Amino acid sequence: MIINCVEKWNRFEGTPQVAYTFDAGPNAVLISHNRKAAALLLQRLLFYFPPKSDTDLNSYVIGDTTLLQDAGIQNMNVVEALSPPSEIKDSNNPSQKFRGDVSYFICTKPGRGPTVLTDESRSLIIPETGLPK
Repeated sequence: MIINCVEKWNRFEGTPQVAYTFDAGPNAVLISHNRKAAALLLQRLLFYFPPKSDTDLNSYVIGDTTLLQDAGIQNMNVVEALSPPSEIKDSNNPSQKFRGDVSYFICTKPGRGPTVLTDESRSLIIPETGLPK
């Protein structure tokens, strides 16, 4: 259902807003092209997959929680009041919600990238073999 949400949004906009892949298991990894798209994505995900009503929002959206502020979401009351996304507003199909079906969302952003280590003791691999320490 998460991929369906992303596909509908991308088709509605006429250009990709979010890309997706999967980790080694069933977890979807969603990648937005900028922070505004990430905030809109989070709004959509919380609309379709709200947490159970007794869930603390800070344990449901973890990592870079400043994205919650960018999305205008301060608390569970705001999550409950989210409007349907534009791509389904005019649809004849009622919007189904999957409350509690997602354990949590992790929001993150790219780091600074690879770093050359001058101190080999900080390396996580054995330089001679390339195997983990």
